[in-house]
Amino acid sequence: MATLAAMPDASATTRRYSLGAIAFHWVIAALIVFNIWLGWRMDRITGLDRFTLFQLHKSIGITVLALSVLRLGWRLAHRPPPYPATMKPWERVAATTTHWTFYGLMLVMPLTGWVIVSASALNLPTLLYKLIPLPHIGVVHDQPMPVRLAIENNVGTTHVYLAYLFGALILLHIGAALKHQFVQHDGVLWRILPGRTARVSA
Repeated sequence: MATLAAMPDASATTRRYSLGAIAFHWVIAALIVFNIWLGWRMDRITGLDRFTLFQLHKSIGITVLALSVLRLGWRLAHRPPPYPATMKPWERVAATTTHWTFYGLMLVMPLTGWVIVSASALNLPTLLYKLIPLPHIGVVHDQPMPVRLAIENNVGTTHVYLAYLFGALILLHIGAALKHQFVQHDGVLWRILPGRTARVSA
């Protein structure tokens, strides 16, 4: 039996994120990864299946938006644990920049998707999880059709590029977490893992 990480000192075991922060992190992360996959999948199918996935994609996107607003409020009200003393200054800057970029993307990505739907000439209604109607953004939907089409095209392109950026940051985030876990052994990953302990079978 072995631990996932060698903790740097006994006091490090108390430097964990709050249960609320941990719950927000993993739920939102799972939804984002699934929604990125849905976005990729939608471009490869047609017909009713595409419409069904598109509705689910919108539903999850708005869910991520709502949870991200709550998470941001939680983050502002609950100070996160300090970085390990072993982290270099550039690592702290990179970690902080990445985290706040994630917050920005978690808010901007769903909003751009909502703008695209509101601008679309198809005028498709949105029922979140087939139950809750989501209105179009009035200031977008009420524009003349040529303006709406231009908005849909430009914001749609932005939405796709942001998805690629999101995916790249996720991979970078995972890589950094694994580096801290298995190379530096400073317990950074342990702080955000669910449960009371990070001990698992090796």
